[in-house]
Parts: sequence; structure tokens; C-alpha cells
Amino acid sequence: MNARLAIDIGNTRTKFAVFQEREILHSSSLKNEALELNNQILKGFEISALIVSSVNAEAEEKLRLDALQIPKLTLNFTTALPFLLEYESPETLGKDRIAAVAGASAQYPNQNVLVIDAGTCVTYDFLTAKGAYLGGAISPGVQLRLRAMNSYTSKLPLLHWEGKEKPQNVGNTTITSMLSGVVNGLISEMNGFIDSYKEQYNSLKIVITGGDANFFVKELKNGIFADPNLVLKGLNEILIYNGE
Repeated sequence: MNARLAIDIGNTRTKFAVFQEREILHSSSLKNEALELNNQILKGFEISALIVSSVNAEAEEKLRLDALQIPKLTLNFTTALPFLLEYESPETLGKDRIAAVAGASAQYPNQNVLVIDAGTCVTYDFLTAKGAYLGGAISPGVQLRLRAMNSYTSKLPLLHWEGKEKPQNVGNTTITSMLSGVVNGLISEMNGFIDSYKEQYNSLKIVITGGDANFFVKELKNGIFADPNLVLKGLNEILIYNGE
């Protein structure tokens, strides 16, 4: 069975998905230091083509993808895309943002779509109903905000948020106050962006992805879809668009 492989190499983790057309047959995630195990991931699949998006050259080298001897597409700003790129500095555009928009364009054709990626940074990306990507916004994610408060003050501790419970609005300790400010502040930020886009664009679809997506989708307004595999789906769409 011929299948396509999509690989998203991040700063600390790498995600894989094997596709039969647009169906995910298998998906997994590994810490980058464990990438030598990739041969175990591919067992049982006959891969006909692969696409890789990488922000970590050292991790990519560990995968030894050239040894697979199958057609490989490496995503960059010159790659042909299934949407119109109207970003003024495409060479600076994050590959994960490109892939997420490609996934959204396939899932919500001919619709205005706002993609929120809740990861290390929170990105907001807008695709018009005519298939034009206009850009969006980048904001620090939860852990970056917590780290910044610790790094740029002398008294605030370094916290790690587990992403399970919404903090109370009124924190009664320094720790609960920090968590309230960061997490509840980010919920308000997301809702603010959503309201702003809805005022400008009709019939807006909103999809959220990224490591913190499952938490935030429960806290945001109704009618928002969570798709943790949106970037991998987008990579597969780009591979299909390029004829692989």
C-alpha cells in the first residue's frame, strides 16, 4: 500500500503522520533526542513520497531521510502552495504557519478561516474565502510568558503550567496570580482576536491547533474547532499539490 509521510520537525519534538490519500493511517510524536527510533515508526508502511518541515537542522540530520531513497519535498517559502501567499516577507514566514494554513484551506474551501496555533508562540493566521493568505499575528504562548516573568524580575518564580485547569480570575497567592494573568489573559486575547475578525469577515471559520489547543478550545467561544493534526494534514496537502 503506497502512502505519503509528513514530518514536522520542531525545536524539541518531531511529529509524524502516514497518509493514504487524506486519511491518517498512523501518527506519532517523539522528542528530538529519540529520533534514531524513526525506523520503528515507518515499519509496516510502503512510503511513496514524503514532505518535511524543519526548524531544527540537527534533528533533521538524525532522521537520515535521504537514506530512505524516496521522493522528498522540503518545505520552504519557494514551495508551490495550494493557496495564494500574499505575505510581504514570505522568506520569514514560519513553516508551521504555512502548513497550518494549507490544512485549513483544504478543510474549509471557499471560506474565511482564522487559524490559531497555541504552542510555544500563539499564532493567528487568516485565509480569505478566495484562498488568499493575508498574514496574522504572533504572540508569546503560556510557557514563554511565565518564563519572561521569571527572567525579567528578581522575585517571581519560574512556573510550569500543566494545561489542565483554568486558573481562578482572582489569584490569592503570587503563583495563582501569575497563572491567572497568563492563562486568563491569553484566553481574553484569543477571544479579542476572534471578535475582531468576526466584525470584519462574514461566515468566519475558526480552527485551533498546537500543543495547548485542547485546553483553549474548551475556554473559547462556541463554534471553534480543534484539530491537533492540522499542520501534518497541511503538509500532506502541499505534497499532493506538488504532484507527489
